[in-house]
Amino acid sequence: MRRLLLCLSLLVALAVNAQEQPSKKELKVRAFLEAGKPYKAIGLCNDHLTRSSIDPRFYVLRADAYNRIGEYAKALSDARNSLTVFPASVEGLYQLALAEQGVGHTDSALVHLQRVLEQAPTAEARFQMALLHQRKHNYSEALKELEAVGDELDKARASRVRGECHALLGDTVNARSAYDQALALAPRDPVIWNSRGFHLYAAYGKHALAVKDFDRAIKLNPNYSYAFNNRGWSLYKLGDREKALDNIALAARKRSNNPYVYRNLGVIKLESGDKTGACAAFRTALEQGFTDLFGNEVKELVAANCPQTPPVVPTAPPPVQPSNAPSNAPGTAPVKRSNAP
Repeated sequence: MRRLLLCLSLLVALAVNAQEQPSKKELKVRAFLEAGKPYKAIGLCNDHLTRSSIDPRFYVLRADAYNRIGEYAKALSDARNSLTVFPASVEGLYQLALAEQGVGHTDSALVHLQRVLEQAPTAEARFQMALLHQRKHNYSEALKELEAVGDELDKARASRVRGECHALLGDTVNARSAYDQALALAPRDPVIWNSRGFHLYAAYGKHALAVKDFDRAIKLNPNYSYAFNNRGWSLYKLGDREKALDNIALAARKRSNNPYVYRNLGVIKLESGDKTGACAAFRTALEQGFTDLFGNEVKELVAANCPQTPPVVPTAPPPVQPSNAPSNAPGTAPVKRSNAP
């Protein structure tokens, strides 16, 4: 699948400016992306973009790299810069949609991804559309998109998302079957273990089973912030508050911009009688875009428990740009990944 995406990217880049063949540096950046080395790709793009004669194609390549490492705000800026020069670039529009999805601007991402699908209906673009429907709680629509992709998509990843959607619809039988298939195909994928622990077990109060899955995810990826955060929450629900806070603190150190960390921390502090600490954590969650990404839960907690807390005004989603203008439960492996919060 990645090889297919690389070919698509090359074709789009060539179509943008048919008079120029891709440079050796551009091909090298794309090779780094294909090999799963986004930081090296970013380094090469940075080197090129500091020159006086800037090639805008390196903005879209850097946007791709930033999306892969979860730096969605930076990807959003680069994608917009690329579209300023090449407004018809499908590649730039695709990276814009991924970035918008990552920062929680779901409606804009849906519009832009639909435009991508009209011009390049690839399996990966359809998969991203499924993720957007999932984010909008349109789980049946997400399953339809996955069904339309068929065998063109990475089966383990598709099965994981099917498991998530079935679990969110309350269909634990089909959810379990989908997760079993995903793990049979990719037993060393920490995202699948984290996702199953969150959606199939923790969401249904089976926290002891959830902790086992989070343990497995962390063993496979010792820097997996989302799994530490989720394990902390399940440990708290199992009555081990001290270990819970240790895990959540570690999750924050590994990825400080995950608003769900501060949601969990706030709830624990609130239930422990520390309203001041809870409200501070909730405020941080809102400032980091919790509402756009996960819904109104924290906003409602603030309204009910923090009357002196000034309202947080989230950054408004960018307007949808016209076509001629110069983006596990929720969470992370590049937007091409999905984790629980």
